[in-house]
Parts: sequence; C-alpha cells; structure tokens
Amino acid sequence: MPPVQRSLGSLARLVQQIEPGGRLVRTRRLRGGVGARMDVLDIERADGTRAKVSLRRFTRDDRASQPERVAHEYRVLHLVEQAGIPAPRPLLLDAHGDLFGVPAIVLTYLPGAPVYMPRDVTSWTGQLAQALLRIHAVTPERFDLSWLHVQMRDGIRETIETDQPRVREHSALAREVHAALEAEIDRIEFLGPTFVHDDYWPGNTVWFRGRLTGVIDWTFGELGDPRSDVAQCRIDLTLINDFDVADAFVGAYQSLSSGSLPRLWFFDLLRGLHALLSYDHWFTGYQDAKLAHVTKRRVRSRIEAGLRRALAERESASRSVLKGGAKRLQ
Repeated sequence: MPPVQRSLGSLARLVQQIEPGGRLVRTRRLRGGVGARMDVLDIERADGTRAKVSLRRFTRDDRASQPERVAHEYRVLHLVEQAGIPAPRPLLLDAHGDLFGVPAIVLTYLPGAPVYMPRDVTSWTGQLAQALLRIHAVTPERFDLSWLHVQMRDGIRETIETDQPRVREHSALAREVHAALEAEIDRIEFLGPTFVHDDYWPGNTVWFRGRLTGVIDWTFGELGDPRSDVAQCRIDLTLINDFDVADAFVGAYQSLSSGSLPRLWFFDLLRGLHALLSYDHWFTGYQDAKLAHVTKRRVRSRIEAGLRRALAERESASRSVLKGGAKRLQ
C-alpha cells in the first residue's frame, strides 16, 4: 500500500478511537516542530458537529521519542491539566506506534499560533512571565512530583562533565564558560525545586487574539531550579528579538513573582553554553517557524554576546563579595 494511503488509513482508525462514527475532514500541519510533527485534524462527529484535535507524532530517533519517554510526557500532560496550567489536554496515547509506526499523542486543539514579533512588547513579555510563574507554582508541597526527573545540583554537575569533550574542541569562549560553571556549581544556592518546562520559549506558546492561551511541548518537563526556564527563554528572546526584549521578560518575571533571581548569570552561562554547542539544531526550528531574520551568523554572535555579558556579571558579583569581605575585616 502506498505511504499516503497507509497514513490516511491510520488517521481514519485514530478518528474512530477518539470519535466513534466520525470521519476525518481534513488535516493541516503546524510549523515549528523539531522533535515531533504536529498536525491539526478536523473531524466531523457522528452527529454532524465538528471538532479539532492535535496529533503529535515523534519523528526523531532519539531518547525523547522512545515509548517510555512519550508515555512519561503523557503523564506530565496530566499533571499540567491537574495544576490548571493553560495547555492542550491529553486525549490518547499511542506510545508504541501501533497506529503510525512511531509514538504519538492526541491532544485537544488550541486555536492560535506562536507570536514572535509582538506589537505590544510589554503585554507579550508580561504574559510569557505570568504563564511561566504558573508552571513554577507547581511544587512538591502542593503536588506529588516524586516521579519526575530531578535536575538540580547533581544533575547539572553531570551535564557540565558530559559537555567537557565537546567544549574542549569548540572555542576559547566555550572553554572559559565551562571553567566558570565548574568553579561555581558548588557555590550556587539552588531555588526550589519546582516544576520546570525545560524548553520554555515563544515557539512553545500559543496565542489567540493577543492572549497567551497555552504552553505546548512538554517532552522535558521535570523538577528543577526555576531560573533555568527564565534563562532559557531569555536566550531565545535575545536571538529572535534583542537583549532589551529579553531583559523586559526577566523584569516582568521578577516583578510578578515579587522576588529576585539571584545569580541568574550562572543559568545564563549554563543554558548559553548548551545553545552555543547546539545552535545548528535550534536553527532548524527557527527555519521551520519561518523566522527568516534569524540567521546562523546572528544566532552565534548573540549567543556569544550573551555569554560574555553573563561572564561580566559573574565577575562583578565576585568583586562585590570581595569588597563586602574587606569591609567586614576593617
């Protein structure tokens, strides 16, 4: 049977599982996915009414696409629903790829699309910050999070060690950042832990009529330090927009949380180093999202600029500590 017919047959079987007696009217691919293909399915129910659902098919041959990881993501989606975080709701899990030959998840459909270049930056960054704070409000004190992967000091130290061979062959800046992370990992006081998205950026949000209506792509949801999400989003905002917009987001997060983000520069270095080592992969997602202004040259230069800024903030913090110690000794 030709691949197209095979796919249509699988889609028809899926429709019968979620809407018995219904039929598939049309499909539409959603842009921006890197690790999974997203499609909207327009379904006519048996009673003649219409419904839309989102189909997420994991297309990459990596750890995130393994059946146990996809099943884990489905469980994360139930946690997101329980916590009242704006996001698609899970409808069906096909972890072993019985329908399409690859793992898949069916979700409720959220109308809208990601917004990358807003007219009202203040409202946009404020809503990004507010949605992230709702995620970080999910804590072990309020929910059973014992089954989630934990990425705190030990996990981050392991990541730093794992990156060493790639860093050694990369650039002087990468080596300087890596050395700073190694020196600081045991000095940082960690916050939380809280539930973190671990890939929070505008491409993983859905907007409709100027409102953020949902956060998507929960593949890497885990327990961690909330500053890791803030730093990740700041990097993407710097690459897509500029440093001023990225800093406006951080300012909105701090204002709405009525708290501070001490030593955020450590997480800027951590996430920035990962970006520097992996931006070829990130660039694929930017291309698929039709962000033509985000070139490879722009990506690398801005990642490097962000890393240098974080290194300067570290140096400034170190000088402040030394001055404080000197005053106490006087």
